[in-house]
Order: sequence, then structure tokens, then C-alpha cells
Amino acid sequence: MDTEMQTPYRLRRTLVAAALSTFVLVACEGTEDLDELHAQALDDAAREDAAAAPESGAATPTPGAATAIDPDEYALVFQDEFRGSTLDEALWNTAFPWGPDVVINSEEQYYVDEFGDERFVNDSPFLLNGETLTITASETPEAMRANANEQGFLSGVITTADKFAFTHGYAEARVNLPSGQALWPAFWMLGSETGGKLPQLFVMERDGARTESVFHNYEYVDDAGLLRSPGQFEVMEGADEDLSEGFHTVGVAWSPEELLFFVDGVPRYRIVGADVPDEDMYLVLNLAIGGTWPGDSDASTPRPASWIIDYVRVWQRRDAS
Repeated sequence: MDTEMQTPYRLRRTLVAAALSTFVLVACEGTEDLDELHAQALDDAAREDAAAAPESGAATPTPGAATAIDPDEYALVFQDEFRGSTLDEALWNTAFPWGPDVVINSEEQYYVDEFGDERFVNDSPFLLNGETLTITASETPEAMRANANEQGFLSGVITTADKFAFTHGYAEARVNLPSGQALWPAFWMLGSETGGKLPQLFVMERDGARTESVFHNYEYVDDAGLLRSPGQFEVMEGADEDLSEGFHTVGVAWSPEELLFFVDGVPRYRIVGADVPDEDMYLVLNLAIGGTWPGDSDASTPRPASWIIDYVRVWQRRDAS
């Protein structure tokens, strides 16, 4: 299998900075101050969402999604409430399509394939308690280092590759985020095809050392093979509002014209332009350790570290083909 074609283009994040000056997506249109225009765009989106929200007491698909979509116009097309005792293999894979031995972004974890690798039967990173899924990253036992490609941590990833993909809609997860140096939980989407824009849509990624924030981003590959992005956008809640405290919803409303990102039902970041993705993408949730973005693990990195996921849901317009 061609590794370059199968691995995500996160491998080429070093090209992002060089591409930003010519990137065609914009957070908002115009020549005035971009921060002011961005804030106005999100204010407009919030007013539109409030106007579309159902009256008090009306049925809604979920409390978080009510602020992002009109429940009369959207249907739930994918969901996992993680109410069982094991992961649903009909919905999820526990490995990336390119396998566990490809190290990307200098990350330090090895993803245990719950469904395909019996060597780690006593080292599962997944725990379901009938209400939530917990993904735990722990130090690799010395006896398992060779099996784990000499990576220092065992962790978990779940994807819907070849099981569920969609184009346009609203995707949301309710999560309790971990804190700590080098922790990198992410809820994102990857293009299903090995050609085209090879889009990567980061609904939420988190640098565990920055407890008061999460990040949104979108990346794609242009016709010249360059990675393009409008850049990561950091949602700051303030030092006194640790996003590691309790559960939060993170979501993205994806239409042919825009990507609108939400945290706790509030629109936080908008991307518009001709290169908004228009091809099937699948879901990914993973807990990485270390790497080129959050930095290396150190003595302060929690061992073990856990990320709790309450649900994952996707809606699409009822009239979508």
C-alpha cells in the first residue's frame, strides 16, 4: 500500500506557514480589520441560529445541536451514545487505514487496534461504562515496546473509515477534555478519497498544556500539491474557565459555502470560500501524545491520561441526496 497516499497530510504541516500568504479561504470578506469582521460574522450567525431555534419545549435532536441547525430541516444520520460495554465494530475501526506503525508529527503513542491485534489484549485503551467512552493513554510496558514500534505510550483512535462518511451536514461530539503537557485529543475528519483536495477538517484539537482553549482548523492540498489552510483558530475561554472542567460540545456546520465551528452551542469560527470541502469525509477521534504541535512529553505529563467522550452525532439536511 502506498503510505504517502494513505496517510493524512498532517505529515506536511511544515508547509502550512509558507502557503498562508496565498490561501484563498478567508474567515470573513472585506478589507477592514479582520478581527472585527470575524466577530461580526459570528454575531450574525448567532442571531440566525437563535431565530431558527425551536420554541421552548419543542422537540430537538440534542441540546447542543439546536443552536447550530434547524431540527425541522435536519435528520440524524449517524450516532453513537457509547451505552454498551464494548465499541461497536459496525460503526468504528480502532486503527487508521494506513496501520499503526506509521509515526506522524513525531508523536509518541502507538494506537492499539482493539479489533485487529490480539497482542494487546491486556492493554486496551478503551473503556465503556454504559454511559461514556474513555480513551486512555498510558506508558508502554517494557515487555510490549517491540510490539508497539518502540513508542513510549499506548493510546487509542476510533475512525469511521469505510463504515460511514458524509458530505455536508452538522457533526458534534460531547467531550470531557484532559489537561497536561503533550496531551493532544482531537475530533476531526479526513477525506475518504486518495485524490482531490485530501481535506482535513479539525472540529476540535487541544493542546493539553493550554487548559483554557481549544482549536479549530481546516487544511487541504491544492492542485500544485501544497498544503493550504487559513490557520488554526484558538477559542479562548479565559484562565478562570478551564475547558478541562466538565463536558463541552464541539461541532461544525458544513455547507457548500462555509464551515462554521461551535463550542458549547456558540459559533466561534467561520471559514468561507471556493475551497470549502465538497467530498465525503469520515470521522476520527484520537488521543495523541507529544508531537510537533504540543511538544514532547515530560515528567509532568499525566500517566495515564484519559479523554471521556459522551456521544458523537451527525445530522444532514432531510432533502440531501
